[in-house]
Amino acid sequence: MAILFYGSNVKTDDFPLPRLPHHIWALIHEESPRNVPFMPYNDWLQHFNFTSTFSRNSNVPLTTYYLTNVENLTCPTYTIPIGEKSRYKDHALVLFIQSDCDTMSGRDDYVKELMNYIKVDSFGTCLKNRNLPDRLQKLQHDYLNNLYAPELLKFIGRYKFVISYENGVCEDYITEKFWRPLIAGSIPIYYGSPSIKDWSPNEKSFIDVRDFKSPESLAMYLKELDADDRAYNSYLNHKYNMLQPITNKRLLNDLNMRKTAMHNGDLFQSFECAVCSHVHDLKKRKSESLMASERHYQCAHDPVYPSMYAKVSNYDDWYSIMNIGKCKARILDTLFRRNKNYTNEDFTNILNKELSLGKC
Repeated sequence: MAILFYGSNVKTDDFPLPRLPHHIWALIHEESPRNVPFMPYNDWLQHFNFTSTFSRNSNVPLTTYYLTNVENLTCPTYTIPIGEKSRYKDHALVLFIQSDCDTMSGRDDYVKELMNYIKVDSFGTCLKNRNLPDRLQKLQHDYLNNLYAPELLKFIGRYKFVISYENGVCEDYITEKFWRPLIAGSIPIYYGSPSIKDWSPNEKSFIDVRDFKSPESLAMYLKELDADDRAYNSYLNHKYNMLQPITNKRLLNDLNMRKTAMHNGDLFQSFECAVCSHVHDLKKRKSESLMASERHYQCAHDPVYPSMYAKVSNYDDWYSIMNIGKCKARILDTLFRRNKNYTNEDFTNILNKELSLGKC
């Protein structure tokens, strides 16, 4: 028997107990832990037999889930030649579109500091200084269903650089923020997965915020690329190299072998099938299912930020949230091992006691 959990919706009292030895617990989650702060901890993860997360160590990895297909990376449909991009005098060098503010990765604070040294066109709620065209505003109201809308890709393609900054720092957690500018023929300015180079189309396809000591030094480099067309185009080999547009074999193999992708619209169905196959194999081999670990969900326990001059404004808030998340994971571990049914009130009472004793 398999019981399936979706990470973004899971609650602390969602777990059917008592759990019998033949009960397989399977977790699917394509998001970072910012809304479920007890997720990154081994105390909680170790109780799952099967996972499908962004981590390459998951049973069914979703690392490239947000990349529709390899052809979109290489297709020049939305790519605007550098000379034409340079003629857009009404545009800043850098594009930022974001309405998810106050993230645990310090995104707003970094971009705000970057704006002191280079012009950034900021659309969306966060740090807004320009309005999207009417046709794009309509798409933004239904954002998740229009991540790769042609009108949006055309708009992104007009900019030389696009801020591609994830809401959380986890190994292999890569969303449309990275893939979309690559598809549109712009250069991503990326912060998020520390292992992003493992998934880039080529060794030189994006600008890594980690390579710079400050937003000021990053801005200086962007201005250098803006003044050197050849250097700028060297980041776009996936668009301009006809013989070998993508050299990253790991990326190509993953795209060829993966079981699900965003454009298929079958995330949960694929997961259900994978879990069924897992349970069938266990019965066939008469073996026990292995348990998950933090390797299946490699996220920093404390907030992690890039190098910048100012202190991130929400550090204390997120540090507290993650510490309480760690405490919740420990309490869940205790309740799961007790293997008796409990209510949300029971869990809350235990948590409040731990908080009052200073254990969280």
